[in-house]
Amino acid sequence: GLLLVILFVVSRVETAHLYSQLRAKEYILAPGVQDFTPASAQSVPDSYVRDASQEYLSLLGNFTAGNIEEQYGLLSQSMSPQLKVRFLAEVEPFKIRVKAESISETLTVTDKEIQAAGTGYYQLTALARRETYVNNEYLGHTDEAIEMVLQLMPPQSGKRWFLQINQLTRQKAETFRTKRGF
Repeated sequence: GLLLVILFVVSRVETAHLYSQLRAKEYILAPGVQDFTPASAQSVPDSYVRDASQEYLSLLGNFTAGNIEEQYGLLSQSMSPQLKVRFLAEVEPFKIRVKAESISETLTVTDKEIQAAGTGYYQLTALARRETYVNNEYLGHTDEAIEMVLQLMPPQSGKRWFLQINQLTRQKAETFRTKRGF
């Protein structure tokens, strides 16, 4: 009889432990498809925010006439619905010009700062050098500042946690420095 009571208690403790593990949810974040990072609603690793922001900057700034449609399409999937509509409308004439004139650009981030701005919000500020080529001929470079407001979005049906871009601005570095007093 005592053995049965001990077995019963052990199995109840084990079951309670398993239930507590089930309740401590952990979701998988996938910046691109490189690596999987565990994250809970309360804390997202800084590395995930860094990787995702780097991916967004790369999609925005590194393109050719052949892949700009795909790059900007992928980037727009990570935007809030309002920003996505505005972004796609604003870049349409630029995409047409890029294809017509065989323009390609590379973006080299020289300085990047990410600050937590409230629960689940991040302010990204990046200083970068944009190099422009037409028919593989170097046209020169522009130093610019790119700012994004990112918001951590919880999983919905069929979607994983991801950083949504709520705001995106791109301006010449001098203009940015003048506004910010840098």
